[in-house]
Amino acid sequence: MKTTFISTYSLLNSPRSSLVRMQADAARYNQEIATGRHADVGLTLGGRTSQAVSLRAEYDNLTAMIDANSRTKTRLDVTVEALGNIREMADEFQAELLSVPHAQRGSEVIRNAARDKLAALIGSLNSAVDGQFLFGGTNSGVTPINDYAAGSASKVAVDAAFFAEFGFAQDDPAVANISAAAMATFLDNAFSDRFFVDANWQADWSNAADSVQRSRISQSETLISSVSANEAALRQLAAAYTMVFDLGSDKLNTDALQVVIDKATELMGGAIAQIIDIEAQMGVAQNRIETANTNMEAQKKILATRVGKLEDVDPAEAKVRLDALLTQIEMSYSLTVRLQSLSLLRYL
Repeated sequence: MKTTFISTYSLLNSPRSSLVRMQADAARYNQEIATGRHADVGLTLGGRTSQAVSLRAEYDNLTAMIDANSRTKTRLDVTVEALGNIREMADEFQAELLSVPHAQRGSEVIRNAARDKLAALIGSLNSAVDGQFLFGGTNSGVTPINDYAAGSASKVAVDAAFFAEFGFAQDDPAVANISAAAMATFLDNAFSDRFFVDANWQADWSNAADSVQRSRISQSETLISSVSANEAALRQLAAAYTMVFDLGSDKLNTDALQVVIDKATELMGGAIAQIIDIEAQMGVAQNRIETANTNMEAQKKILATRVGKLEDVDPAEAKVRLDALLTQIEMSYSLTVRLQSLSLLRYL
């Protein structure tokens, strides 16, 4: 028979060495209860870790895309609101032109209305969200439309065109002598060129780009998410307001004034129809974003479920393990205290 002696020192340090491991396990179980995930996913999953990482990357990509769509939708919402305001103002002014008696069409009231509508049009086209101008096209960092005021490029260009055509300024009494035919020629050529010849429009009025922004709204979809201030409809409105406001309508004879009113009404009618089409396009874009977000949210739920099956722990099970471990730690502490109290002197 062989007898093996175990020292008091060995008995004392045996629970101490296991105590460190148990404390580490307790910390891990606490973390799992708090997070609902394995404390060390890589250690637990082993070869399946790459699958969990891939699923999480796809989930994060969908989340980022939904966040980007939220910003895109905000821009679209403000754009649609601005277009609606522009259209409503055009409707109002067109109704005013059609309802005002011929004798009052050159009155200060009508001219002031045209001036105010032009200023409001420019203000709407210069709308911005988060520092990005909505109607700038791809050139969204610069104010799209310049003001129409004394000394501005647009005002100087219109004044120069009028003077070159007739030989006097818009506030000259000689404006009353302009014939209807002469005014029609001016409106269809020199005046029209300031708005509908791209080089002139860009030089006098616009800083916007013709190309518009496109946004990716899902992994397989992109859409147009902005409108350029260079759209023909917006130029037509600017031309209509300007001709009524700043071509001497208060001094024109009845026939020449009628030409101006008819031309402005024609331009506004075409512009309103085109703006409605643009609003419809933006509305379709808004709906596509909502549909894309709904689909991606559904995909996120599926991915979350798949990730959960790989990474999640049962909190109740983890709690049972933690309680059992804490009991073992308490027993280890008790045993350590008893071993520390052992002394040969107590038995002598």
